[in-house]
Amino acid sequence: MRISSREFLYLLVIKGINDKGSGATIFGIAKALGISSASAYEEINHLVKKGLVEKRDSDIFITDEGIREMNSLIRAHRVIEILLVKAGIDPDKACELAKMFDYALPEEVVDKLYEYLGKPNKCPHGREIPGS
Repeated sequence: MRISSREFLYLLVIKGINDKGSGATIFGIAKALGISSASAYEEINHLVKKGLVEKRDSDIFITDEGIREMNSLIRAHRVIEILLVKAGIDPDKACELAKMFDYALPEEVVDKLYEYLGKPNKCPHGREIPGS
């Protein structure tokens, strides 16, 4: 399964809150994303059904599957960035371009590109590539 860019944003917010030692709330997620609580509620239910987050009382936590999917998308983004930079594109422009299709590229293609690029450890911005 490949998550969408929208799902990724939600997972980033939830993980960020969870990393601070607490569960996320619908209100907190909505505020962080600048959306209505109703929209956040609807998307959280979608993420629960996909097994990417779980609700415990009124708190929301990212699941291991959610972290895996999030890291998979980060990996795809950073591998694409490297490929684009090697093709002569400025790193910041490569980042913007990678956002256009990183979520749509199948994992097996990302794996092939990763191998082709020599199994890099970091993206052009110096951030670690998950799974490297």
